[in-house]
Amino acid sequence: MDLFGVFDISSAGMSVEQARLAIAASNLANSKTSNVGDGGPYQPLAAVVRTVHAADGSYANIEASLRAESLPRPAVTSIVETSVAPRMVYDPGHPDADARGFVAMPGVDNLSTMMDLISVSRSYEANLRAFDITRHLIQRTIDMGKGR
Repeated sequence: MDLFGVFDISSAGMSVEQARLAIAASNLANSKTSNVGDGGPYQPLAAVVRTVHAADGSYANIEASLRAESLPRPAVTSIVETSVAPRMVYDPGHPDADARGFVAMPGVDNLSTMMDLISVSRSYEANLRAFDITRHLIQRTIDMGKGR
């Protein structure tokens, strides 16, 4: 792998973290949404991250990509609804309350979502740092060549 491959891998990692950030923000923003279009509460989302081969971009043959000359990259292959059960909150005055006065609220765990945001931030920073270090190494190599 050449040094420019590090740029591709770091960029792919930053794209994954950007998608994870958007999903976490959506989950936090909808943590109190008791009724979406179908009448049920908002269902929290999660990103499915898989390894993909950079050359052909296909997700189907991961084993073949491991044998290829270039390194595989992470990619968000889909965004899925989680199977978290809704929280039942007693609020008889709420318009979505059932006959017993309970409202089905999304099963978003705000604390773990905030922890995910910290993880996303640190992963993004690590990828950005690898990108910057590689850029600096290439620049130093070019500068050494100019000195001849």
